[in-house]
Formats: sequence, C-alpha cells, structure tokens
Amino acid sequence: MDSMEMPGEVAVDEQIEEQKNEKDTVSFLIFSVNEHRLAIEISLVQEIVRDYKVHFLPFVPEYIEGVINYAGKPYTIVNPCVLDEIKEDSFVEINNPTFLLFKRDDDQFGLHISMVEIFYEVLKEDLEDEDWENEITYKGRQIPLLKPDKIEERLLRDLGKI
Repeated sequence: MDSMEMPGEVAVDEQIEEQKNEKDTVSFLIFSVNEHRLAIEISLVQEIVRDYKVHFLPFVPEYIEGVINYAGKPYTIVNPCVLDEIKEDSFVEINNPTFLLFKRDDDQFGLHISMVEIFYEVLKEDLEDEDWENEITYKGRQIPLLKPDKIEERLLRDLGKI
C-alpha cells in the first residue's frame, strides 16, 4: 500500500504544483489604443469596464478626459497621449468606450483604451532575458509596458500636488 497514493494526496499534490506554476509566471494584459499595442501587468488592473459616460472636467490638463462613476466612486480617465513613449496624433481620439481601471490604494484613475487584445502569461525565467521593466515580447514584437505609477506622478505634478 506504500506505493499507492490516496486520492486526497493526489489532489493536494496537484494543487501544490499549480500554485508553484502560478508563482513561476507573470500575467500581462495586452491591449490596444487605436493601432498601437501596449501591455500592463495584470496584477495592476482592478477592472475593465465598458460603456461608461465620461464627465468632462474643466481646467485640467488635456490628457484628462474627465471622470466616470464606477461603483459609486469617481475615476479620473486619462487619455494615453500622456505616455511619453508615444506622441502620435492617433492617440488623441479614441472612439471605443473601454476603460482600464487601475488597482490603487491611494487614487482612483484609469486609462481609455480601444480594446483588450489578450491575457498573456509568461514564465519568469523567460522574462529574465528581457528588459521587462519597460517592454515584453509577444509574437516576436516588442510591446511597451504601461506603468500606472508614472501616470500618477504626471497627474500629481501637473495638478500641483508634487
């Protein structure tokens, strides 16, 4: 009987193996803003929402489109033209009402995007070969990695909080 495994032991071993595999990977959300692809670590995203009305705010920088009311909380919506890496006119107008809301303890803000492309899981060992602090490789292409902290710093600086 020593060589036989009990059914409960197999389930526990499988769960441990799954947890180990989960820790060895990093999940990303690849999304598009018009014709451009960007990525974000999925752990930084609180929610993806659609079809919310953006309420205009006067006297704010032009990259702040306004706020949406989500679950009774106001979320500042940023147009991706705030990204320093991408300074193209095509980013200014986004027709699709899809928003990435960031998981934050201090501020509530999100990004206006065109669409969600794919959830992409990468082995950590594969990321060690890349400069994955700034970009990831997906299907042979380098995709810039979005950093909500940098967007927040820009917001605070431009709104006079820093």
